[in-house]
Amino acid sequence: MRCRFCDTQPAAGERRVPGPNGPICARCVEAGLGLVRDGHARTSHGGTDLERVRAGGAPCEFCDRTDRTGFFGFRRTLPRMHCPQTDATICDDCLDHSGNLLNQALRHA
Repeated sequence: MRCRFCDTQPAAGERRVPGPNGPICARCVEAGLGLVRDGHARTSHGGTDLERVRAGGAPCEFCDRTDRTGFFGFRRTLPRMHCPQTDATICDDCLDHSGNLLNQALRHA
């Protein structure tokens, strides 16, 4: 299946993390982790736009959240990456989890 964020087909043997509306590739996970940390928009490997979602906006399609509750119960906006061309959104927590899954798959390959 095509990556939800860069809209590219997988290369032979390429690992992708499955999602409810389609998978995310390792390149988009890497781009997303950088994007949610520095806030700078990027262009994906496939040429799509990747931008940071701040307050409001679409929830993460992997976990359906827009915010995070801290230790003392305070709610904070959860940083997310959005691709307008594919209407895909993923949060920082799911990007971290996706990166961990891809690393585990690479270690056991």
